[in-house]
Amino acid sequence: MRILLFIFIFQASLKAQELVLPLNIHPSLAGNFGELRPNHFHMGLDFKTLGKENLPVIAVTDGVISRILISSNGYGKALYIDHPALGITSVYAHLNGFIPEIESYTRQWQYNLKSNTLDTIILNNNIEIKKGQIIAYSGNTG
Repeated sequence: MRILLFIFIFQASLKAQELVLPLNIHPSLAGNFGELRPNHFHMGLDFKTLGKENLPVIAVTDGVISRILISSNGYGKALYIDHPALGITSVYAHLNGFIPEIESYTRQWQYNLKSNTLDTIILNNNIEIKKGQIIAYSGNTG
């Protein structure tokens, strides 16, 4: 079991001390940023979850949800959060589920589209997230 966290850096002066860890457990990585994979470089950090699912996943800093992805492969259930103050986007992948507010929003889109899969860009940025807030639960989807 793991959670994948990508942080895309749009400005070189990222202050790491402004971020919190995405899990409330001792950090242990299953994959490093830039690690060589069979056909690409790994572009994120894979955090181990001690072989457990449904651990609370925490937002690394304040932001707004910009994309929700649900797929049977790839990232599985994934959440993208833009952090304008730092100029970065964090991506939380392989999730089992989202908090009720996000889950409800997602279900509405799935019903409207009549599809279990979903890849939606959120342009109105009305779902604000606070640093340290639980946003989802760890899993092994995708």
